[in-house]
Amino acid sequence: MIDFAPFGSNYLDVLLSRCGVTLDIVNAVDDKRDDLMTDLVGIITSFAARLYGQRRGKRKTEKIIATLQATDEE
Repeated sequence: MIDFAPFGSNYLDVLLSRCGVTLDIVNAVDDKRDDLMTDLVGIITSFAARLYGQRRGKRKTEKIIATLQATDEE
């Protein structure tokens, strides 16, 4: 599921109403704090996964280079 506008939906509502479009909010959250905490955890998880992915890619690259250098020496 994708959050179209986790915050600032009132700005979208004003903009769309000027174009003659109505904005319907589905699954409105009662507790904004829990919703923001969920978004924050998602952002941190995404950045951590990206960081660990870069480290893994660096290790793979170093392993390939070491293998190629070992092959060239033979």
